Amino acid sequence: MDDIEISILAFFRRYRIHPAEMLFFNAHDCKLQDKPFLAAMEALIRRGMVVKERPGQAYSLTKEGYHLACSVERSQARLEKVGRRKARS
Repeated sequence: MDDIEISILAFFRRYRIHPAEMLFFNAHDCKLQDKPFLAAMEALIRRGMVVKERPGQAYSLTKEGYHLACSVERSQARLEKVGRRKARS
């Protein structure tokens, strides 16, 4: 999984999106350029992590995508915690 895909999954978690809940966003929401964003979103869709919804710019997580997004969130929290510890040392 690349950094752009991780950024997209983190965006879902920022808004506490659960499986089958729609989130409307575009590349600018994730601070990405359109083409890399669309390529990463298509990769997540092909792997069964995200579903493209209607109307446009709406996406939802599958159960697998939700669990992956949660694990990304936990990993990021651990990294931030380690960073704070190092900063105090």
